[in-house]
Amino acid sequence: MKKPLLIAIMLLLAIAGMAQDHCYWVFFTDKSNTQFDPYTYFDAKAIERYQHCGADLYDISNYPLNTNYVNTVGGYASEVFGESRWLNAVGVTATQENAMLIEQLPFVAKVQEMVSNGTLATVDCHVAPQSSAPRNDNYRTLLIPHSEFRIPNSSPTDILTDQLKRFGGQYFIDKGIDGKGLRVCVMDGGFPGVDTHNAFKHLRDNHQILKTYNFPNKKEDVYGWSSHGTMVLSCIAGINEKGQKMGLATGAEFLLARTEIDPEPFKEEVWWAQGAEWADKNGADIINSSLGYGKDRHWTKDMDGTSYVAKAANKAVEKGILICNSAGNEGSDKNWMTIITPADAENVLCVGGIDANLENYRHISFSSYGPSADKRRKPNVVAFGEASVANPKGGITTAAGTSFSSPLTAGFCACAWQTKRNLTALQMKAEIEKSADLYPYFDYAYGYGVPQAAYFTGDLKPAERSFNIVQEKDGVRITVANPVENKDMFISVEGADGVLLGYYKTHPGTDDLLLKNKELGEGKKLNVSYNGFYDSCPIHGMGGDIKLKANSNYRLAGNDGTFQKTAPEGWQETVYFQFDYNLGTNVWNGFSRHFAYGRRHFYGKTYKFGFGWGIDLNRFTAKNSLGISDRKTTMRQAQFHGELLQRIVMRRLGFNWDLGAYGGVNLTRRVYTEDEMKFAVPDPTWNYDDEVTSHYTGCKAMNRFEYGATTRISYTFMNAINLGIYARYRLSDIITKQDILIGSPNNQPSPWSFGIELEIMP
Repeated sequence: MKKPLLIAIMLLLAIAGMAQDHCYWVFFTDKSNTQFDPYTYFDAKAIERYQHCGADLYDISNYPLNTNYVNTVGGYASEVFGESRWLNAVGVTATQENAMLIEQLPFVAKVQEMVSNGTLATVDCHVAPQSSAPRNDNYRTLLIPHSEFRIPNSSPTDILTDQLKRFGGQYFIDKGIDGKGLRVCVMDGGFPGVDTHNAFKHLRDNHQILKTYNFPNKKEDVYGWSSHGTMVLSCIAGINEKGQKMGLATGAEFLLARTEIDPEPFKEEVWWAQGAEWADKNGADIINSSLGYGKDRHWTKDMDGTSYVAKAANKAVEKGILICNSAGNEGSDKNWMTIITPADAENVLCVGGIDANLENYRHISFSSYGPSADKRRKPNVVAFGEASVANPKGGITTAAGTSFSSPLTAGFCACAWQTKRNLTALQMKAEIEKSADLYPYFDYAYGYGVPQAAYFTGDLKPAERSFNIVQEKDGVRITVANPVENKDMFISVEGADGVLLGYYKTHPGTDDLLLKNKELGEGKKLNVSYNGFYDSCPIHGMGGDIKLKANSNYRLAGNDGTFQKTAPEGWQETVYFQFDYNLGTNVWNGFSRHFAYGRRHFYGKTYKFGFGWGIDLNRFTAKNSLGISDRKTTMRQAQFHGELLQRIVMRRLGFNWDLGAYGGVNLTRRVYTEDEMKFAVPDPTWNYDDEVTSHYTGCKAMNRFEYGATTRISYTFMNAINLGIYARYRLSDIITKQDILIGSPNNQPSPWSFGIELEIMP
């Protein structure tokens, strides 16, 4: 019965795999026979923006797709779920066979399968329902003084929350700057409560929410689904119950686009591109995208600005739209030391996260580090990675993630642009960087620092010199005339190509800081920032690799710009421990009767394929002919096993589902204690004296080979620990001589076993 069952299962899986729909980009060769009138298609504000930045209203990218092409492809596809004018492409679901037929159509340039690197996209890396974000021990004391920035005295009359004080937002308030005249599009997973919450009453009363669209559902209603968008919008324009601003752009106009669905493994990047085109059509000046497609969808090498969603982002900037995008929340993942897309796009303002501290810098542990995969400088700027946000169910709560540093910055950008409306989007991006309080110092944790309102209001004062760099024969000496307690100095070293080779911080004291040439290396540049002042100098001397002394507050990049040795691209190694609870009717039901240790190796993103190996220790306890457990009579087994499995990652929900098969070789097989013979039912065909020792060691009644199927469901904690339950079904017999362990010659220990597994990603 077991073998036919196994064959049937394998056949069903094979049939399902052949018939399964996959998601594809389908790119067309041209837009022939299409007509386009920009003056009837675009909002008047969009036309004004095109003319201001010099973009071409009649650019071919604005023309619609050829409807005959779309309809023909739709005849082969199960669904056409999205279209992109800018990319001249559609997103479809289809079987592999039909995808090959689509690719053969004469007007199809390329068919790109999304499933190869596709996954459940994170709405920028999970909102943490906590009052304070987790800390990264390596950055617990990584602080930078904040000099050119006025912090108003805290009092009940304050109209700014701390997250806005960090920008020096009072300078905007004093001059009545609130983003008026700017139009902001927020793309997210839903906006429940925005139509009722008091934090957005001013937007509703003043009719500042102009349009909405739900791309997954193809309708205008967006006031439901994920609460993430509600929280994000409050960081741009919300006002709390005390009358304090949670976002600076309370006077801006808004477009709300739902482009995410939970769960949805492949379609969101198509909807992101559609959302950007919709924002362009409806006159958006700024897009906030607290969305990211990183380690769950792509490889590290893909974060070089070449993904299709990054191309769409760059196209939007070409048409005059400033895009703020979260850097990502992969900062704690040592195998993913880069940002996410579309934040990797060259023209996108990539925003990282810092701890909620008004006076000092501290990298918040989850915020993704730069550079991009092709070593461009990212993130561009940073803001608070934990924020006060609107709770869709009412009131105000606190949440953590770079999902909130981006909209805080987007609201800042709307106000900053209000002061300089003559600038294009690219020029404004450059000005935002220059306004940051570390500029021109840069590193891969903080970018250029936190943008400052004083830069745009004319209130920024030049910083006074706080140190001197002295070139010496064997190195560089940094002298500080008047050290300030608890003020940190930041130092970075960059190569001739501008790639940072290392950066770290120190507390300067009365003694000078001497950096030797042999530690720094020839032909490199030293950058120093202290107490608001910046200086740099070339490095001369003997050369060599950087060998700066490491400590808990130090981060060293390799000579190629990477931070550390990682696993081979796409591969991930895990260590696991298993504990079984055997529910068989023919063995004693006891906890921890099975223990296993092993390793697994996975390749892929959402659909991970893997193999593993492990050592199992099993213990079965016999029941006598009366069905009573005899705990003195046991069978013990040591086994080396291998497994093949597929893991489906539901990262937004935090779950993993594994399905696979295993096979093992029993290394030792032992039945022991002579008491067992008292309960055995004699088999006249078997000579016990010949085949069993007095202690039943090396028992030939046990099968040497074992195989079966396994499945497990686990939940991921802290991006590094999977804790779950699993079930295993053994398809082979354990005992060949049935009457050795149990009271009936036809019984086997149960083929089912259930257990707990702890899997660790080192």
